[in-house]
Amino acid sequence: MANNIKFFTSLNMNAPSLSNDWGVLIDILDACLVTGYGSQPVASIGVENGIAIVTFNSPHGLQQFQVIELSGADQPEFNGEFKILGVGATTIEFSIEVPDQVATGTISCKVAPLGWDKKFSGTHKAVYQAKDKTLNPYFLRVDNSLDPLYTANYAKYGKVGILESCTGIDDLTGRQAPFSEDEPTRNWIATGSGSGVKNGWFKWQYAVHEASATSNSYYESEGTTNGNRPWMLIGDDSGFFIIPHATVNNFLAIPYGFCCIQHGEKSKPYLFATNRWASAEYNNLCETPLGRSELISVACLYDHNNQAANTRFSSLTPGMKSNIVNISSGVATNNIKVDPLDGHMLTPFYVLDPNNYLIGKLPMIHFCVNDASTLPDKTPFNIGNDYFISCRYRNTAGGVIGSLFVKLHEGGLL
Repeated sequence: MANNIKFFTSLNMNAPSLSNDWGVLIDILDACLVTGYGSQPVASIGVENGIAIVTFNSPHGLQQFQVIELSGADQPEFNGEFKILGVGATTIEFSIEVPDQVATGTISCKVAPLGWDKKFSGTHKAVYQAKDKTLNPYFLRVDNSLDPLYTANYAKYGKVGILESCTGIDDLTGRQAPFSEDEPTRNWIATGSGSGVKNGWFKWQYAVHEASATSNSYYESEGTTNGNRPWMLIGDDSGFFIIPHATVNNFLAIPYGFCCIQHGEKSKPYLFATNRWASAEYNNLCETPLGRSELISVACLYDHNNQAANTRFSSLTPGMKSNIVNISSGVATNNIKVDPLDGHMLTPFYVLDPNNYLIGKLPMIHFCVNDASTLPDKTPFNIGNDYFISCRYRNTAGGVIGSLFVKLHEGGLL
């Protein structure tokens, strides 16, 4: 599993920007899921004893354990995807099973995408489908456009939903989540006017009032700050998690995601978002279901018996007692103690269906039982021969800061 995971970060050279604009969320998703980004010329590639050393003419900005895509080499074995195992300022290294040699050609390097499909698109809208359509045959719809009823300088977000079927960018005729029979367009079309407008239901927020980092008492209508925000996306062939920072000068990283869990004979999709059906003059809630177990911010299509119904919500619990700071993992206030020699103790997140039946564990991400507050943010670290990355986040606006842990590589380095 770990060796299929790819991660993407705003720290990369020429990575798409998460600015205070509409449409930028689509730009990031396109780059990470579909096209890749950050193409730059390669000065040379030399192989010795199964290790390729790629040299650039300037600092490359790539991170250890990212997956790159090389193209333009005369030797076809160098054209493809490779995981970075060693990093220098102007060099990267990866394993390759070819004889010692020097590659030729006009070679370029970019961050490799997840290989998903962008099935349909509109102005600042997209419908995506996973590379692995056996495990995840569903569609993710993201509407990052400015609704005609919503004011341009209010808080910014993408309205998101799962579609079971889709034939076009605005096809909402099939089963979807979230969904309300009483208000079928609640998740997608705004109602009301002025600061009383209600725009969207399940949201991936990325630009909110700066003070929202420490308080929920600020409104969408109070606007945002210009500037680029950090972001990270981690995914594989069937799902991904995205962690945008919703403020520029204060720390408000909020994890969201879309993935599937194989349960019995059926794969079940799950969507993690801020559940907010409220007017723009109401408190700007910045919650994440990956940090608080009691929130109904996990949309799903099926229960454990594969019965479909509208407006179903699931919940999460870590792989042990769920009262550990509301699943804000690895915070210094955790009361569970672990011998320092045992290091960081990780456990999965488990998904419960609307009736509290256990479905299975989330792919990729882990919860840390003991204090991990001293780990650097978004920097790989090792537990034995396995390598992880810690992604810091706030579980609520003004809430404690925890971490998600993702295994990037297993089995040692070069």
